[in-house]
Amino acid sequence: MKKNILLLEDDAIQAKALKQMINNYSANIEVYYAMNLEQADNLLKKEIIFNAFFLDISLDNKNADHAGLSLARQIRSVTRYQHTPFVFITAFPEHIYSAVNQLHCFAYLVKPYSEKELHKQLACLFEPKHTILLKTSENIHIRLSLDALQYVNSNGRYLTYVTASSKYHSRQYTLKKLINILPDGFIRCHRSYIINQAFVKNFDFVNHFVHMIVNDELIPISRNFSLPLENV
Repeated sequence: MKKNILLLEDDAIQAKALKQMINNYSANIEVYYAMNLEQADNLLKKEIIFNAFFLDISLDNKNADHAGLSLARQIRSVTRYQHTPFVFITAFPEHIYSAVNQLHCFAYLVKPYSEKELHKQLACLFEPKHTILLKTSENIHIRLSLDALQYVNSNGRYLTYVTASSKYHSRQYTLKKLINILPDGFIRCHRSYIINQAFVKNFDFVNHFVHMIVNDELIPISRNFSLPLENV
């Protein structure tokens, strides 16, 4: 089924490039482009069901306005779009956390972003089978790819979700609850760790650690830990 995205971006060159990158990802995504709030409002009045919104936070970079956030608040007031994901685009990364704190941001792209970064976000948006929706400690909602998740570490009241490029802190789950919803391939090797076996180089049962592929990290394993039978 075709997906519809409303794109708010005042830079025509960047908008054209973004549309092309989205088309490179899938021909089944239609991008509706608005350069300003008036054009965006006209699109919202049409009989189009939008599946996601890509919104440039600041349409006037000189003044660092927050027109994109104003549109997001307007969209959230529409019952149909109360849970539709926003992807914010910004050249001001220092503003992103406070700016989206109350708008349940799905993700954000910091200019200049790459096609690879964009495609990862599109995969999380439209291929949700291997993702988990998290509310981070900054009160931002993200959809985290489980294929990219290396391990989860419990530290006090927070869990830290570690990928090759990022770390996310969240109080949404305990390790006990999380292991019950993660797919096969994730195992709890220690009272404070869940690991993704896809990123394991080897298990050292003498020194009680697991050697991870990425960054050569060493993660402790419990003395009574043993591999699931299907892995033996």
